[in-house]
Amino acid sequence: MTVHEYVKKGSDLLKKKDWDAAIECYTEAMAGYPYDSYFIRCRCDAWVGKGEPEKALAEYARQIEKYTHPCVGRADFFNARGWLYEQLGEYDKAIADFTECIPLSGKNYGTYWTNRGIAYREKGDLDAALADMNAAMDAWEEPEATGWTLYQRALVWQAKGDTDKALADLTRATVNDPEDPDVFYHLGYFLFNQNELEKAIVAFSRAIQLKGDDAYYWLARGVCYWNICVKNKTGFWDEGGETMTLAEDDFTRAIEYAPDMADAYFNRGVTRCVMARESNNLIKAIIAQKATDEATRVVMLSQLDHIGGKDLVPKADAVLRGLRSNRDQVDVLMSKGAGLLAEDDAREAIEDLTRAVTLDPENAEAFYRRGLAYTLLGEPDKALADYEQTCALDPDHARAAEKRDEQLK
Repeated sequence: MTVHEYVKKGSDLLKKKDWDAAIECYTEAMAGYPYDSYFIRCRCDAWVGKGEPEKALAEYARQIEKYTHPCVGRADFFNARGWLYEQLGEYDKAIADFTECIPLSGKNYGTYWTNRGIAYREKGDLDAALADMNAAMDAWEEPEATGWTLYQRALVWQAKGDTDKALADLTRATVNDPEDPDVFYHLGYFLFNQNELEKAIVAFSRAIQLKGDDAYYWLARGVCYWNICVKNKTGFWDEGGETMTLAEDDFTRAIEYAPDMADAYFNRGVTRCVMARESNNLIKAIIAQKATDEATRVVMLSQLDHIGGKDLVPKADAVLRGLRSNRDQVDVLMSKGAGLLAEDDAREAIEDLTRAVTLDPENAEAFYRRGLAYTLLGEPDKALADYEQTCALDPDHARAAEKRDEQLK
């Protein structure tokens, strides 16, 4: 294999988290180019992913010793080691490494000032962080290079409690760097935290437009859609139905791009659990109302179609039309046929929530939600087990305790 082929394969293996194979690929690539800082950093990333950061730190130390004169490569290794120290929570060491970087490369002054500012912020020294972010802004030569720094400075302003300046920096970042999806993602995250859900959706949508394969962008927008339903207290089969479906679709896309993302399975599972409950509510409402006029029939069919029951609409239409002569026929369809909608949603919810607790076994809320789905399906033993597990993980979970006690009666 050529060096290029080793690098490409190594990149794919990193994405798959096959750390050992990635290390082998980058080691082979380094045989031909032993001083390539990119290959070295990628191999160190694999060591960190494998849970062996000490090997990466040792490698960076060796490389820094080799580059005894000021050069870009030396700055690269100080910078990479600084980031690793920061990940490990060793902020003073990170600050020291970023300080070494600053005089080594004028072109990247903004980067290194920003990185040191981030370390100061994580350490809790907000004034030093702000000073470094300001220095970074002065150092950048091109406006589009400031997007990352503006976002990081916005976090400092936010930590200081100045949301107006934080929003100003984030908005300016989207103007200076309109092709960077991360800038829009961070703006969306900020707006979400300010409960500006519709505006956050616009920002996340722009991030998705620029980079559609990032699972976090899809997850974030889906959470916004879900929270709009919660905020407006809308149900699945009223005006909230379309929004809830958009949330489910976004969580599904997140799972497509990140099959091991526990949060995506959890959120989709919760959404489907609510869909199942709302489907049951609609079915009960239709049975209770027993439509006898044309206008009501049209409304009910529209609602049934809206919650995903297109295949049942023709049968429902026939039954509802026949109600004028035999009103009891509605029970045949709605209690058996349409009930499958709720059952399907509940089973899909259980699949998602099971995946969520497999990936994140400490997620009490996922166990609780799965218990609700089992209750909906009429499986009390499984529901009870999940309610009890929820209480074990979170003794203050009042709703789970209430459901558990109901099951035990």
